[in-house]
Amino acid sequence: MASTIQVDTIKDIGGNTIISSNGSGTFTSNLPASVSNTPRFLATMSGNQTGLSDAVITKGSFNTEVFDSDSAYDTVNYKFTVPAGKAGVYYIYTKIDSSSDVASTVRVMRTYIYLNGSEYSPSVAESDPRDNYTLGGAFMAGTLMNLSVADYVEAYARIDTQGGNTWNISSAFSVFGGFKLI
Repeated sequence: MASTIQVDTIKDIGGNTIISSNGSGTFTSNLPASVSNTPRFLATMSGNQTGLSDAVITKGSFNTEVFDSDSAYDTVNYKFTVPAGKAGVYYIYTKIDSSSDVASTVRVMRTYIYLNGSEYSPSVAESDPRDNYTLGGAFMAGTLMNLSVADYVEAYARIDTQGGNTWNISSAFSVFGGFKLI
């Protein structure tokens, strides 16, 4: 048995309207701006990164903004910098779709999130060498980070192949993003 609650206005204890509806499915929120997951950003790549060196940690060239609520993502240096007044806990994530240039066993694939130019270790994803990936795959890393104003985060990846082959990052399925938690 389903239950339904119908109201046109939700008010706080002081009588202030928090959320209201016009009865036609449109609602208005009067919640303060601080009650939102901003800043938030999502970046993709305009093209593949190719010919990358084996066993070398490489920054993802996420040069295309899907959205950037506070204009804090840098499409030239591929990093998000916490704007003034926006310190707090963030969820930062990346998914990097990578492959070897030739069919050889990929021994280790790692995806990293860096904080202020250094590896932030809780966000490393590593393949199991027993999986015997022959061309590559997509790996995601995500972590909660307590960020201060002017801290910056970046996305990196590394592939170690059995034959020392070069590798690529595919723009089709690679993303880098994050948002501040409420």
